[in-house]
Amino acid sequence: MLSISAFANSTEWQTYKQQDGISVTYKTHQNGIIEISASVLVKNAKAHDFMALLSDTDDAPNWLENVKSVTLMERLSPSETLVYTHFNSPWPVSDRDLVSYSCYHRLSEHKTELKIISQPHAKPAVNGVVRIKDLTAFWRLTHQQNDLLVSHQAYADPAGSIPHWLSNKVSLKSVFKTLQSLRKELSYNRFTRLNTPSVPGKCAS
Repeated sequence: MLSISAFANSTEWQTYKQQDGISVTYKTHQNGIIEISASVLVKNAKAHDFMALLSDTDDAPNWLENVKSVTLMERLSPSETLVYTHFNSPWPVSDRDLVSYSCYHRLSEHKTELKIISQPHAKPAVNGVVRIKDLTAFWRLTHQQNDLLVSHQAYADPAGSIPHWLSNKVSLKSVFKTLQSLRKELSYNRFTRLNTPSVPGKCAS
């Protein structure tokens, strides 16, 4: 268990956990909110497998920690989507939700990236749920022969009255568990490919 002092302001990346082939690091912004960087290597997987998993929104709660539901609001183009995510929060903390624009694009021959930016005004507020208004993140997918290195980086202001030290600890634990579950889902193909995943293209911003 991390102590509050572990989240002292720092511009340097610090290690939260390196275990079971998963690495999770963080750095603290001046406002006390952490930015998280994490990675996991998935054997015998391709970027298309990961994108197919993402498109299976019904399966999202099985691997995205603390996620109640994911809904595809609109496919803006073959590479762009508008997505609504509802997060579970333990009582007495209010649930959070997020409206996000995602764009899938190619960085190099063997590397692609899904970048995610909050779009809080693209859907009316939901009663009893706190809207996350400030989020930037990406999933970076790198082919290494037959394997896939999945890297994730995210910064999000949880909004509301939840203390940053608490939201930071929950976020770190959630990312680690998410990567554990992600690897299982991809390794055993525990998702449907009925939906059409995004393909690399151009991003609006």
